[in-house]
Amino acid sequence: MIALRRRTISAAILTLALGWTVAGCSSDDSTAPGVDPAVVGTWNATSFVVGGTNLIPPLGVSFVFNANGTYALNFTSDQGDFCDPGEVNCGETGDYTSTSTTITLDPGDTDETILSYSISGSTMTINATIEGEAIVVVLDKA
Repeated sequence: MIALRRRTISAAILTLALGWTVAGCSSDDSTAPGVDPAVVGTWNATSFVVGGTNLIPPLGVSFVFNANGTYALNFTSDQGDFCDPGEVNCGETGDYTSTSTTITLDPGDTDETILSYSISGSTMTINATIEGEAIVVVLDKA
């Protein structure tokens, strides 16, 4: 007979291989499973074309892709109607996964968005179709 005992393990102390800490999903120098290390970092848009119209400048857009699989998308001086009416600065956060060619924002969620991307040096180019609009974003790594 096998006896099973229930144990409580503090998530703050539970550390997995590769330096992952479960509580904060933080890591020393590695990335979460499903995250391409090339994507990790802060990326500032130099061009944001929606339906053939470049919204930069004056629209400021930055993506922050964290090694733990979370992202932040920030809009400043919004001229593209991304923010709620009356707001000029806004953003959103969530989880993401990535391969060497795609980034999936909010995977498994009803808002899941798949972006195709390529990186050349310190420049990332994202191509997507969102709500029927072709979008091309060129970003430089900060």
